[in-house]
Amino acid sequence: MARPLHFPSAFRDIRMRRGLLQKAVAVELRVDPAVLCSIEKGTRAPLDDQTLSEAARLFNLSEAELTELCWAARHDRLVSALCQKGATAGELALVSAALFASHHLRTDDLPGLINSVQRVGESARMISSLTSPKGGLEVSMS
Repeated sequence: MARPLHFPSAFRDIRMRRGLLQKAVAVELRVDPAVLCSIEKGTRAPLDDQTLSEAARLFNLSEAELTELCWAARHDRLVSALCQKGATAGELALVSAALFASHHLRTDDLPGLINSVQRVGESARMISSLTSPKGGLEVSMS
């Protein structure tokens, strides 16, 4: 399973909506065209914050577009760091989904999301203890 990245498509979509060629954007941002191509493919890390600011000016981004692009870069940096630390595909998908949900919730709704995830964790521990060979229920199907 591939890493759940958001920046490559967000950046590429904005660039294409503006009708700009990848090579022209690379020149304007003073980034090697091959590097920008790799970023848009998701094989390299997102642009750094300074270059993102330059891209925002070049693309004439609205505040909402800039916020979304910065979030996508932050998301991908976190997911990539976890991937480098050996996170499994399932763990990456879970973290990505939680980040996505938290990004789209109001700040005062975040405690509810956190509480829900914690309750799922508690339920999983209870089920695991009930079905483990050492301490819970064991049902024979004979």
